[in-house]
Amino acid sequence: MSQGATRREVLLQALTGYALVRTLLWQDALAGPVKQEAQAWLSRTHQLCADVRDRKLAPREWQRQVEALFHRVPLSELLRAIDADRLKPGLELPDDRAGAMPAPLPRIEGLPRVFGTKLFGLAQGRAVVPHGHQNMVSMHVVLAGEFHLRHFERVESQPEHLVLRPSIDRVSGPGDLSSISDPHDNVHWLVATKGPAYTFDLIVDRLDPALGFAWRLDYVDVDGAEPLAGGLLRARRIEFEEALRRYGKT
Repeated sequence: MSQGATRREVLLQALTGYALVRTLLWQDALAGPVKQEAQAWLSRTHQLCADVRDRKLAPREWQRQVEALFHRVPLSELLRAIDADRLKPGLELPDDRAGAMPAPLPRIEGLPRVFGTKLFGLAQGRAVVPHGHQNMVSMHVVLAGEFHLRHFERVESQPEHLVLRPSIDRVSGPGDLSSISDPHDNVHWLVATKGPAYTFDLIVDRLDPALGFAWRLDYVDVDGAEPLAGGLLRARRIEFEEALRRYGKT
């Protein structure tokens, strides 16, 4: 140990992973009761994601429980946990889509990481284009800016179309949550109406290993959908590049 160096400083210098250093600093910044609450939140996040991955928890129930959990987390605490102020300046905001980068939550010792976390950013007028999901669940927290948020239930999958039922249509601002799964609110579409706008996404994929793929996205032409009886929409499947042309920039 060098002269004047504390045991804590030597430990930090010895750690090679930035995420580990950041976790220690974040934990040290928390007061006792707040630290306990934060540890409980992170532990519960790990448990819910492990349970849905292990098929101990239904995807729809994961949505309900993880949204309830994150509703109790102050937005300021989530921003600090992922070090959003450091991440955002390094996130490129493309002209026709969202930019994305990893945004890891602090680790809990002894618990395996079975989920992914990302920071998504959009310039004003840009969009997360309309798309559905297969073999995954995800939850999305608005961190800054404002979105026009729309969700649709996937009622039927056809070779060239998805039959959809509109389920959510609202303005989504900082702290607002939404989530997707195969059975509930499967298709979503976010347009940044006030930007730059950012979301934090929590993702668990490979829910059914028998499918042979980790996850897939289905892009759809919602605006050009054929109206059906009962308020349903028959939306044409499209390729990603066409989705960007049609929806990436308003």
